[in-house]
Amino acid sequence: MSESKQETRREEVARVRSYLAGQAMKRTPAQLVETLQDAHRQFLAATATISDEDFRTPPQDGEWAAADVLAHVCQIAALEEQSIRTIIEQGEQPPSVSDRIEAAPVEVTREEMLAELEQSREQLFAVVHQADPLAHIDITWGHGEFGRMNWREWLLFARVHALDHMRQMQAIATALAQE
Repeated sequence: MSESKQETRREEVARVRSYLAGQAMKRTPAQLVETLQDAHRQFLAATATISDEDFRTPPQDGEWAAADVLAHVCQIAALEEQSIRTIIEQGEQPPSVSDRIEAAPVEVTREEMLAELEQSREQLFAVVHQADPLAHIDITWGHGEFGRMNWREWLLFARVHALDHMRQMQAIATALAQE
């Protein structure tokens, strides 16, 4: 019986990069949007499982609360939309994106964050649906860990990012339910 080896972060990043590079050009922009829409729905469903009472409660000290995860996803979704729009519509280089970690502003409600996220996603989907599938794919911009990607790879990466944070929301819900 063989033991399965735990994948290192470096191996995981290489696997994800290979997936992004291999699949982004095989799928049409509409198919890429569909995969992101599906991941987005899963993220929203996981977020909905966290009660309003627990929304700003981290499962443990030093960890993100559901509000922090949602704020982060909103922030990155807005950056993805702005960057992809800049490339598709203007053919210009967007700024690099980092996977920032910031606490959710206390004055912003769950509903406001969800509305902001929905608006970013809808604007992104509209831009991509109208885009030439090969528009400016030579333009790449960087992610601190996953490197430089073109807009189609970024669109697929948005799916990976949404699913990663969906699992994080599920883990938060599970941890808070056990308290």
